[in-house]
Amino acid sequence: MRYFLLCVMALALSGLMFAQVLTCHDVQYTTQAGGASPYSGSVVTVEGIVVAEVFYTGTSTTNKGFVISDPEGGPWSGLLIFTNQYAPQRGDKVQVTGTITEYYEFTEMSPTTGFQVLSQGNPLPLPALVTTGSLTGSAAEQWESVFVKVENVNVTSTPNNYGEFNVNDGSGACQIDDQCFPRSGFSWPQMSVGQNWARIQGVVDYSFNYFGINPREMTDLVQIDDVSNATVRVQTTNAEIDTPVDVNIITSRIKPAWGVSSYRAYLRLDPDKVRFNGLEIAETMTAFEPEYWISAAGDSLYVLYQSQEPITSSADDQVLFKLDLTPTSYGESVIQLVSFAYDTTPIQSINSGKLLVPIRTSIAWLNVTNPNNARNIFNPELNEKLTIEYGCKTSAAGINVKAIVRIYDAQGRLVATPVNRNISNALGIESFQWDGRDQTMNRLPIGLYYCHLEVIERSTGLKETTVQPLVIKSILK
Repeated sequence: MRYFLLCVMALALSGLMFAQVLTCHDVQYTTQAGGASPYSGSVVTVEGIVVAEVFYTGTSTTNKGFVISDPEGGPWSGLLIFTNQYAPQRGDKVQVTGTITEYYEFTEMSPTTGFQVLSQGNPLPLPALVTTGSLTGSAAEQWESVFVKVENVNVTSTPNNYGEFNVNDGSGACQIDDQCFPRSGFSWPQMSVGQNWARIQGVVDYSFNYFGINPREMTDLVQIDDVSNATVRVQTTNAEIDTPVDVNIITSRIKPAWGVSSYRAYLRLDPDKVRFNGLEIAETMTAFEPEYWISAAGDSLYVLYQSQEPITSSADDQVLFKLDLTPTSYGESVIQLVSFAYDTTPIQSINSGKLLVPIRTSIAWLNVTNPNNARNIFNPELNEKLTIEYGCKTSAAGINVKAIVRIYDAQGRLVATPVNRNISNALGIESFQWDGRDQTMNRLPIGLYYCHLEVIERSTGLKETTVQPLVIKSILK
């Protein structure tokens, strides 16, 4: 009997260990008339990108919740995390565990029992273009907690005592609310009935039988429709190691009336992870190859395009030009759009992207670097830390893998085990920062150490290992 109970416990723990990580779409999508989540009442783990902070009545600066989104956006892609335990930043990729609850027919996670930031600075999903009329009735359920935008709307009622007003693009009125602004001291700008707004975007909430768009900041409301309000972004792209890939530079619509005929861009690349090969213009808005300059280090790219013909696009998300890149390392490589201008107008709404390179083969992969100098040498006395990336082929291919990272001194003695857990990242790569301390949190002396990675495929017991040296140095006296 005891053996049977132990087996049951082991199976239960195994189920928890390999609990499925859901998307927002998994949680939200429903065919039920009331819009209830199929996971209502269940404890689940959900992964997504933080797109908005949310505040509630009686709070001023305390973050009482946040909204996460699936990276691709679109219908059913958002979820409200109602909690005051965590305060992530916009662009954080997070994993949150908690109970899915229907709060007055609004799907949210509350309470929460677990939280982890997987990565930071991720590109936000694009707002889905919807009509004001689509945010009424049962069809609006698909936009609950989703990042959306409406365009060319007129104010039909001015803000009431609850900070709510209505707009209409001709398809029916919808509500604009202020739940993403601190509740103390905030007020909308002066507005009047009939006033036109070129664009209003935000996350959708539901209360008192009304769906409403909640702008996250005042820049989410655009009144004047001109080139200064254009958006440009680097499209996050999946790639394979040592294989050239095109990364799209995407623009919002550019109207002929704006008379745009040139652009210039400044981008930053990580030469340790990606190699720049050139620009591509096939099937883009760019008529001929722009001029470009790449720095000797391969980390700074300047692009200049000047044409006699106007640059125009009749819709959002058009490809302006492409970067021809070759990833030389696994994991995430940030393609940073530092600045962009159409003619002489700097564009404020710009977004960086990433090159995502998964591990496809059964290897133990380890990369140890100092963010300050990309080497494996650091000085903890100056509060320096080493970034240790580790990975292997994982759950993206249906494989569950445990990773153990151990630090040994030059005599082969184990001094720290900073990682002993499953790899959950779909790319097969995770990272942490090591501050040079041992298992008792004491700072280790200067000298040579070895970072050892062991990965274990749980279903088969197969093991792979690799090791890299690292050096703790001190200030010269």
